[in-house]
Parts: sequence; C-alpha cells; structure tokens
Amino acid sequence: MYIVNTSFMVEPPVHERWYDLFVHKFMPYLREAGFGESADGGQRRILFTRVLTDSGDPHYTYSLQVEVPDTAEYRRFMQDVMGEYSAIAAPLFGEQALHFTSLLKKIDI
Repeated sequence: MYIVNTSFMVEPPVHERWYDLFVHKFMPYLREAGFGESADGGQRRILFTRVLTDSGDPHYTYSLQVEVPDTAEYRRFMQDVMGEYSAIAAPLFGEQALHFTSLLKKIDI
C-alpha cells in the first residue's frame, strides 16, 4: 500500500476561494475518479488536514493523503486527479496556491 501526500500552500488573499473550490469541486472529483474505495468495494483512506505551525507564516498549509494500492494508481492519481486540479487552480490562483506531491510506501512494523 502507498500513500500519496500532496501539500498545498495557500496565500490569505485567495484562501477562501481556494478552500471552496477544493472542498466542493476537487474532493467530489477525487471520489468520482474512484479514489477512496478499493477494487473490491472497500474503503481506502482519504485524509485532509491543515498543517499547524508556530512559524508565524501568514499562509495556510494543508495536506491531502490518499491511499493507493500500487504505483499504477499513483500515476493515475497524478495524471487524472492532480492534472485536473492543476488545470483549474493554476489559472485561478497562480503562485498564490502552490502544491507538491510525494509518494510514501506504507511499512508495517
């Protein structure tokens, strides 16, 4: 199992519009694309969190973590889901809403 972790850094002037787009458009699209459920109909975890820091930075930081079973699903996530997000968010928010994605391998200990 893998976890796709995408971090978003959003500047205050666009935060409200970005958050509305993310919650009401992007998250439903993510689920419609089949993320959040497994091939057998079971659930895979989607976790959306706000990152809290003591640094005093004026921006908002969020983390989206999505479980995927293999690297093929990771590639599909990047191409389909993040491709769609970037196509919509980049023209609307430009450099005021940045993101980067990491692939994590889940290790059972």
